[in-house]
Amino acid sequence: MPLVIFMRHGQADNNVSRTLVGRHIESHLTSQGREQVEDAAKYLKAIPIGNVYASPVIRARETAQIMCETLGMDYEVDERLYEIELGKLVGMNYEEVTAKYGDLFLRFYAEHDSVLDSFGVEPFAAVKRRVKSILDNAVEKHEDSNVLMITHLDPIKAALSTILELKPEALYRWHIRNASFTVLKHESRIYSLSGVNVMAMHRYPID
Repeated sequence: MPLVIFMRHGQADNNVSRTLVGRHIESHLTSQGREQVEDAAKYLKAIPIGNVYASPVIRARETAQIMCETLGMDYEVDERLYEIELGKLVGMNYEEVTAKYGDLFLRFYAEHDSVLDSFGVEPFAAVKRRVKSILDNAVEKHEDSNVLMITHLDPIKAALSTILELKPEALYRWHIRNASFTVLKHESRIYSLSGVNVMAMHRYPID
C-alpha cells in the first residue's frame, strides 16, 4: 500500500515571532528548523520515495532542499501545496489578532466567516479542494510508489479533514508540528490515516 507523506516545513522565523506571513512574506528556516529537517530526513532514508513535491513558499522549498539532499533526489513545486492566502492579516501578530477578533482561526475551519471574508482570507473549503485534487492525483500518478509532499499546517489539516471529516473544533485543536510527518496510505483508491506528528522520539517532550 503506497504512502502519501505530508511534511510540515521546519521551524521558520515567523513561527518563533508568531507573525502571520502567509504566502508572500519570505520567512526562512531557523537553525533549529534546519536541524529538525535534517533529523527528519534520516528517517525517510529507510523507505523508497518516488517523488517529492513542495509548496512554492521559501520555508517549504528550503525544507525540500534539505530533504532531497539526504534522499539523493530532486523535488517539484506544486501550487496546490501553497500556504493559505491570508489577505490583510499578513504581517500581523497571531496573539494580537485573536485578542482583537476572538477565535478567528477556529471560525476559519467552519463554512464561512464575515470577518475572515472581509480580510480576504482563503476559505478552508478552498484549501480542501486543492488538497483533495493533489490526493486524487497521487492515486492516479503514483499508484505503486511513495510520495513526499512538503507543505504547511492548514493544507495538512485539510488532508486530515478530507479523510476523517473532522469538525472545526477538532481541527483547531489538532496542532501539526514543524518538520513532522502525517502519513496516509492508499489502497483501491481509498485513503487511511497511519500517523500524525510522526517525528524522532526526542522531540515529543519539547516541541
